[in-house]
Amino acid sequence: MKTLGISSCLLMSSTVMALDSVGLRIATIEAEGWQLEGVEIRLSDLAAPSQNIVLSVQSLSLPAPFDEITFVGIECSDFSWRDDEIHCFKGRAKINSAWLQSPAFDFRFSIGPRRSEVRIERLKAGGGEIDVHASVEDELWALQVNSRGLQSDAIKPFIDSDDFQIGAGRADIDFSAEGPGIELNKLSVHASLKGLSGQVTDGSLAGEDIDAVWFFRADSVTGNWQWLSRAEFSKGALYVEPWFVKLPPETVSINSAGTWHADSRRVDIAHVDFRHPGVFEVSGSGQVKTIPSLSLEQGRFFVQAENLQSVSGIYLDSLLLGTPAEGMRLSGRLSADASIHHNTLLDLAVDIDGLNVSDNQSRLALTDGIGSLHWSAREGPAKPSVFAWQQLQLGNVPIDSAKISFLTEATSFRLLNKTRLPLLGGALAIERFDWTARDNDEHDLFFIGELEDILLEELTQALDWTPMSGTISGKIPGVDYRDNKLALDGELTIDVFDGRISIGQLASTGLFSDFSQVYGSIEIDNLDLEQLTSKFKFGGIQGRLSGFVRDLYLENWQPVTFFAWLGTPDDDDSSRRISQTAVENLASIGGGGATDLISRTFLGFFETFGYERLGIGCYLHNGVCQLTGAEPAEKGYYIVKGGGLPRIDVMGYNLRVDWNVLLERLKRITMASDDIVIE
Repeated sequence: MKTLGISSCLLMSSTVMALDSVGLRIATIEAEGWQLEGVEIRLSDLAAPSQNIVLSVQSLSLPAPFDEITFVGIECSDFSWRDDEIHCFKGRAKINSAWLQSPAFDFRFSIGPRRSEVRIERLKAGGGEIDVHASVEDELWALQVNSRGLQSDAIKPFIDSDDFQIGAGRADIDFSAEGPGIELNKLSVHASLKGLSGQVTDGSLAGEDIDAVWFFRADSVTGNWQWLSRAEFSKGALYVEPWFVKLPPETVSINSAGTWHADSRRVDIAHVDFRHPGVFEVSGSGQVKTIPSLSLEQGRFFVQAENLQSVSGIYLDSLLLGTPAEGMRLSGRLSADASIHHNTLLDLAVDIDGLNVSDNQSRLALTDGIGSLHWSAREGPAKPSVFAWQQLQLGNVPIDSAKISFLTEATSFRLLNKTRLPLLGGALAIERFDWTARDNDEHDLFFIGELEDILLEELTQALDWTPMSGTISGKIPGVDYRDNKLALDGELTIDVFDGRISIGQLASTGLFSDFSQVYGSIEIDNLDLEQLTSKFKFGGIQGRLSGFVRDLYLENWQPVTFFAWLGTPDDDDSSRRISQTAVENLASIGGGGATDLISRTFLGFFETFGYERLGIGCYLHNGVCQLTGAEPAEKGYYIVKGGGLPRIDVMGYNLRVDWNVLLERLKRITMASDDIVIE
């Protein structure tokens, strides 16, 4: 012992047989940081056949790192004191500490010049029981704690802070640690958690009713810490903003191992994996720096998803809420290999098999997708990617079985081969498609393609337009979108209604901004009016139609100026007839009186009328449309100049019409019924 201070020693009488008890009081006993205060040894029942000897201590203080704990009210009924050693084999005491005021419990201790220890058994605390063994031998200390049935209140002092609070739950925790002096060089934790809940104060992280088992072991080797960890979750819900997951009934595990370099504040992750049996697994390794901020310096991760349907339902649905992908579900299989450098994705390879995509908003659907996708941020040749499907649906437009080959690099996508996408009874042939992302969320795009015999009936049905018959074909020349400007390299030609529509000089600026500008011209050549008008509420017309829209300029998709003309071509030798409905609607555009003529004469008995020619033109400027017709008349102009029997003329008298008024007239026409009431 370092010091032994005796405050009093009392031997009552010189004849022991005449005494009832003998007591020895000692103020303080110290040994290697252990300190006993108020020590008293009492020998009683001296006259009895067997005596009772008891050691009592007011308080026992422990050395660092246990110096936050003080034992008080110690009674030891089985002890020894010899050769500078004190042993208490059977004792009772209480604990005073910042986090625990315990009831009496069983314990034992030994204090010696080289080794001292204390053992606590069945300590009632936190709604459960705790066993503790603490020892110091020379410069090495060790601590082992085994607890069962601890309630959340007992855990709060170790976890609760200004940033995190723990709620309900209970835990079984086994803890061991050791080290020299006041240092720590070994640590082991095994915890079993039941119904645990808690959250950070800002609500960004929370857990509810979690059942989990966690094992953690760490050893200090030459100043660095090597760790091994395993966590298993079998119940509960977890929220990590904005991600929410309800843990499945299968056991989900997270394993990791690595080294913490204390001097450089770096973490080398030798291995980490997340496993959900039968659903998916993520594994990998990497290096993390914690200063000046948390950063994944390098890493490589592998994903194996055998059940994308479960991955989607359990792990992805909450992440997609409020995004354009909300409501989309996946099924199939996927594997991926990803490399990360300085918090940035460097390389990615994905293999997909049996991929199906469904969308409760009917925006996208995919059946039996298969492919290998490769992407890299590195400079140099990229590895080609390929993807194929049995059926693809974009909105209401179905695309039949097809296969595409392409390159994806840092910020670009490029088709490798001419690709034919079967759709709507025909096909879209893509000769070239290049896309590149630029700074400030801008993009460059170049496209060349061709429409091959697209069925108008299927196209109009898919787009929810008035049904039309026939096919549409056409050449799509180079479409170049760069620096927020769109330009057409050549003419876009569309073969439709047994004629042709050509779009040229097409250009645009600010196409996807708050102020878009569009320029262009349109040439219309020899369209079959019967095909064009047979399905429209405007009314049926037989004959041919040619015309143009020149000097077209739109701001935010609203016309500002143009010069347009639509009429009967000079070389039209087809049959020319027009229905009552079409007559009335054309008259309403130019302010003519054909409707009165039909209703007040025998002409009301005819469903169609012959005509020589028809035409209407508009020059739009400063919000006013200056109208012209097929040819001038004595008063006004002919919109339809009658011919044959029965004959009817449709006249226009308004030479200038406000553009918004004209639009309203056209709107009424398109909303009107095909049925005609003849008075």
